[in-house]
Amino acid sequence: MNDIKKPLIQVQPRYDFRDDWEALAEKEDLYYEALDFSTQPALTEGGLFEEYREWYSSNKRTSSVHGCFIDVNPASGDPAFRDLSKRRCEESCRTASLIGAKNVVFHSSCFPFLRGIYLDVWVKRCADFYLEMAERYKVRIFIENSMDIDAGPIKALMRAVNDERVGVCLDIGHANYSSIPIRQWFEELGEWIGYIHLSDNKGVYDDHIMLGEGTIDWEEADSLWRGLKRDTVITIEVNGVAASEAAVTFLREHGYFGM
Repeated sequence: MNDIKKPLIQVQPRYDFRDDWEALAEKEDLYYEALDFSTQPALTEGGLFEEYREWYSSNKRTSSVHGCFIDVNPASGDPAFRDLSKRRCEESCRTASLIGAKNVVFHSSCFPFLRGIYLDVWVKRCADFYLEMAERYKVRIFIENSMDIDAGPIKALMRAVNDERVGVCLDIGHANYSSIPIRQWFEELGEWIGYIHLSDNKGVYDDHIMLGEGTIDWEEADSLWRGLKRDTVITIEVNGVAASEAAVTFLREHGYFGM
């Protein structure tokens, strides 16, 4: 199981507990996916944006930004919502550029039970927009399965984009409560997967519980990841410093995901 080199392993620190996160990152050689900026308007309105930006810029560990995702849909049929969503997404890309992060993750935000003309429009608008953002801010953008019940919409988007600057972030926790098995997510999206999110759940809600405490078959997930045979960025998405440290230990003890 040692034939794959250790990938870039990230956690999602919280600025308020930055000293604890720094201690863990130093101990375990971890990098950061900055989640704090996913609610950037609140930081800006509270006068905290520059303070957060300075820390994430200076710690030399921030390789990724989790973009805005609450109520965001850059392909909305309502022009006002669409324009606001695009502004929020662009803020995320601009912030990534400011702090030196190379990757930005966005939820797909595709309504899961609408297909046909809705999906066609969603694909076209998202493909054009994400390519524009990747070019303007010189970042790689990864689209994460979120509300998605299957891989169809993201697969259609990747085929339309056809550009290595836009790829897939496969959230294994989200896949676990979708309508298709995790294996099928890998089979349908494997050629575009460049980023992984790790958390566990019971197959119903996005619980973000500790790895091994839910219903995910982590041995299978690790095998599917190995089958990609490419470098991927991996973010541990569990709640808090202690849980993140326990997740690192879990991965190392089992030899999962290159640990």
